[in-house]
Amino acid sequence: MGIYRDGQIFMYGAVGLDWYEEYFTALHVIQALAEHGRDKDVTVRMNSGGGDPITAIAVYNALKAHDGQVTVQIDAMSASAASLIAMGADVRIMQAGAQMMIHEPSSGGWGTAHDLKEGADLLDMQADEYAKLYAKASGKTTEEAREVMKAETWMTGEEAVIAGFATTHEGGVSSLMCSPFDYTKYSKAPKELVTMALTNMWDREPVPTPPTQEEQTQMPKTDEEIAQMVADAEAKGKANGTKEGVEAFMKLQKQVMELPQAQKQPKLAESFMADGMDFEQIKAKFDLMEDIAPNSNNNPSQNDYSSMRQTGAGLDSTDKPQQPTMSAGSIYKKRRELMAS
Repeated sequence: MGIYRDGQIFMYGAVGLDWYEEYFTALHVIQALAEHGRDKDVTVRMNSGGGDPITAIAVYNALKAHDGQVTVQIDAMSASAASLIAMGADVRIMQAGAQMMIHEPSSGGWGTAHDLKEGADLLDMQADEYAKLYAKASGKTTEEAREVMKAETWMTGEEAVIAGFATTHEGGVSSLMCSPFDYTKYSKAPKELVTMALTNMWDREPVPTPPTQEEQTQMPKTDEEIAQMVADAEAKGKANGTKEGVEAFMKLQKQVMELPQAQKQPKLAESFMADGMDFEQIKAKFDLMEDIAPNSNNNPSQNDYSSMRQTGAGLDSTDKPQQPTMSAGSIYKKRRELMAS
């Protein structure tokens, strides 16, 4: 089911592709806004623990570019990258029992001292830019907004209104029903959220669900058939305009995420698609990664690799000690170094 239904846009789940079933991407939002009508007022329903900050910026700007009035109704949670998206709305309503969290971007580090210093400079630059967006929405100065971010600030509806990050709130207290998200990554997350994440094992990457027999029969049988479908969709998109182009990307996304490697590493698959790779290029990248043994002398252990891959994809807390991580770019860089040695 898509994120646009009954005349509303539902931003439920993680911001950007995630290993849980609930997520939304910038293209999902752009397509939903186009379907709704660019000049019509729109209500966005939000329940998200955060995710990819780059996707969040794209969604924020898509909301800002909408000609009609945008109302974001936070049904339960607007944390981290999701709170950044909410700032793009003209009206921000906190429902009964809903919470909002604002903090600084962070990531894990892997590389030389020079690499880590460059990474720190990049995070400072990103934090300054995000602070400007929070300041613009709340009426605070950029410096004041940055201090709120540094503190990893969790707010009730009333507190969010007082601070200027929400325009109105509904009174009362309700049971917080959040979409699946690993709230253990936030250093100051309320205990009930951490307990909820641990109880439901949201801090662990689920084992991919095998496709049903019906889904298997609908899948293309060969790589050539899949590649042809993607090529046809891309050609149609280029010939017919933006909407078809979005549909082409969504079809590519569906086919790529059916790859076993993509199901195990969804965030890496998303980065490949964001780089403009076609299906064959993405499949070749995954095949090459499998050819490099993770436990060889020149590579991190399987546990280290898994930890590095899963850490730092979203706006994570800078206060909590983090495990190493690697980006897609650093993987390629390391691989080139190994192949050249």
